[in-house]
Amino acid sequence: MNTPHCNDKILIAEDHDLYRDGLHLLLAELLPGATVNTADDFPSAFAKLKSTRDYNLITLDVKMPGTRDLDGLKAIRNEFPTLTIIVISTIDFGTSTRQMLDAGANGFIAKSTSKEEMKNAIQEILNGNIVVKSAQEDAGYIDLTTQQRATLRYLAEGLSNKEIAIQLGVSPSTAKEYVSKVIERLDATNRTQAVLAAQREGLLIDHLVSGD
Repeated sequence: MNTPHCNDKILIAEDHDLYRDGLHLLLAELLPGATVNTADDFPSAFAKLKSTRDYNLITLDVKMPGTRDLDGLKAIRNEFPTLTIIVISTIDFGTSTRQMLDAGANGFIAKSTSKEEMKNAIQEILNGNIVVKSAQEDAGYIDLTTQQRATLRYLAEGLSNKEIAIQLGVSPSTAKEYVSKVIERLDATNRTQAVLAAQREGLLIDHLVSGD
């Protein structure tokens, strides 16, 4: 993992102006001399990373314009396998945080974290540690297969079993089985309860009751 020095480059990917400016000041204070650039949506962030390919660190808000779920995080990790990625977000759930780490994040910091705690966490991550700074107690991790996650996304969008079958390229009976498995896995009794349970657990980043 590359640790930023005075001549290295950092990218802040954050769509909220005030928080972006605050992170800029914090990183300039923590890593004096480093070049800190910003992006306010995912396409511009990805373009900046690819334009020179010499960034050492990105702080990423996963819920940004131009991306959905964890697709942006996964795209960055696939394109830049050695880049240090720190997710800084209000999406603070045990399950979603675990998904972010599984998708390639080097650490997660909740936006509610204090300035000094955030600085310490960033430094720990730059030192090579996996760090999670969360305001939530870890109530366990609900793991879903790729098919089940896709099915859950379509359930949240209100698609019928037939429509889900078309989207997944399977038969209606198979789609019905997928839906039943998702409902069972979330300990729900119907589709609506399953979606609500998934929202509570942070499994539906694009369909949270209160988002970023």
